[in-house]
Amino acid sequence: MTMDKPDYVILGGGTAGLVLANKLSAEAGNKVLVLEAGGAPDKNLLVKAPAGALKLFQSALDWVFFSHKDPGCHDRDIYLCRGKTLGGSSCVNVMLYHRGDEADYRAWEAAGAEGWGPDAVLPYFKSSQNAREPGMKGAYHGRGGMLDVELPRYQNPLSRMFLAAAEQLGLAGGLTEDFNDWSRPQEGFGRFQVQQRKGRRWHTAMSYLKQALKRPNLETRTGAHITKIQIEDGRAVGVEYVQDNVKKAVRLGEGGEVLLAAGAVGSPHLLQLSGVGDRAELEAKGVPCQVDLPAVGKHLRDHPAANVYFDIAEPVALTDAMFTRDGKRVKPSVMAQWALLGRGPMTCIGCDHGAFVKTRPGLAQADLQIRFLPARGENPDGIATLTEVAREGSKARGLAFQLVACRPKSEGKVSLASANPFDAPEIQTGFLTAEEDVATLREGVRLARQIASQEAFRGMVTGEVFPGADVETDAGLEAYLRQTCHTANALVGTCRMGAAGDAGAVVDPALRVRGVRGLRVVDASVMPTLPGGQTGAPTVMIAERAADLLLQEKRAAGAAAAAAAAPAQAAAGGAPAMA
Repeated sequence: MTMDKPDYVILGGGTAGLVLANKLSAEAGNKVLVLEAGGAPDKNLLVKAPAGALKLFQSALDWVFFSHKDPGCHDRDIYLCRGKTLGGSSCVNVMLYHRGDEADYRAWEAAGAEGWGPDAVLPYFKSSQNAREPGMKGAYHGRGGMLDVELPRYQNPLSRMFLAAAEQLGLAGGLTEDFNDWSRPQEGFGRFQVQQRKGRRWHTAMSYLKQALKRPNLETRTGAHITKIQIEDGRAVGVEYVQDNVKKAVRLGEGGEVLLAAGAVGSPHLLQLSGVGDRAELEAKGVPCQVDLPAVGKHLRDHPAANVYFDIAEPVALTDAMFTRDGKRVKPSVMAQWALLGRGPMTCIGCDHGAFVKTRPGLAQADLQIRFLPARGENPDGIATLTEVAREGSKARGLAFQLVACRPKSEGKVSLASANPFDAPEIQTGFLTAEEDVATLREGVRLARQIASQEAFRGMVTGEVFPGADVETDAGLEAYLRQTCHTANALVGTCRMGAAGDAGAVVDPALRVRGVRGLRVVDASVMPTLPGGQTGAPTVMIAERAADLLLQEKRAAGAAAAAAAAPAQAAAGGAPAMA
């Protein structure tokens, strides 16, 4: 049955959208409709097997966005992977579970995101989590939530060498058992927690949607490309979309809301297509302006990353462990180990060991994340390397340090390319336009070299491939960074949350879009800044808290309406009967 006049229309069935769908539809009186441009991922082996993520880049489950002539990166177009499927980017990301640290959320609150400080967000991190490891306990972890989190179930010999080398170097913070323990600084090295259940990817289509699908008050429509939010007299009243090449529309029920959860690229793009954005920019593309809100699409932040590659002496890399000798097929024994036991190389995305580091004195928080990979490619652009390995098999043998500016200062933007909703937006990442980010990655290269030179790697590391040992000066390293910088896929900020007087904010702390009633944004685009680490866990937290806000508001409105009606009912009940 097709749902008529829903209370909530969720635009985007991704990481945040499916959390909303589950939580809002848990109350039987709420009619919830999810519109998703992609399909369902549930039978896709590449989604289930963590190592299969390599083959998901530029696949049918990916929007395959590219930036346009990024000025800080020699005018290169940089590939950005964004999930186009139920579950969104939780189906195609590297599954690392990082929350950032307390100071990230104190900064949010200081920037005007009232009610989003560490004490407010921690309960939602905990309630959403199902911590599967005995060591994940106490004040910072939860059990019984929908998002399974565990430690990596495979450790390559090179990863063990990395941990030993970091110890030998005396990396600040020491060996860290839990990067999500806010009682200690984030600095340190160790294993990263992952969003997996028994060695299988645990995305939001599995964790949040599957159990809710049988509810009669929840409907999902896939293959639904949203083209416009209908706004009348300053209120969102419905949505237009195309499904199976047919133009369709859905109108909200009385008092209903549109919840925009299309991500840091899709959400600002849909607002702009609907006439909410910078008036001059919209009208230049032929879109009538409904609400002049210049901040829409601005303040894009993402993790700029660069790689350092080394050759090794022995066939112990992840690719050696996983692939047959010709590099074309996964070893049958490896596949069986994963299918039967949920263990082995197939559980490994590669970058689940690493560190958080301060690259220079005076920093309050770590500015560099090291993601260690027990494998390497033949292209210093990290995303290109992953796609090469996935498509062409294992050709190179080695190890890599992916260096990530985890609290970047550079900003980019998302803009309309045209008024055609099927044209991808124009994106500029802004990578390396802030000198601080260049300095972070430059020192990261030097730190990677120090780690690789420790006794733990002696006899294993045989030479540096990229950028090459002869690239030593600041200028030489900067040139390498600008030529090879790529994304670590953590886009945020394009519908930034802020206080009433903040000209850079798109939504208020209740996530309501300025100037439009009945419209909220609930996804990574509302983050005022990037928390240190990956954004999957904070995005789930935002959606969990948003669902609570919506339900509380609806209950309060219902109680107020009942209270207002009570005197009239009492008067009617007390009136004398008519003869």
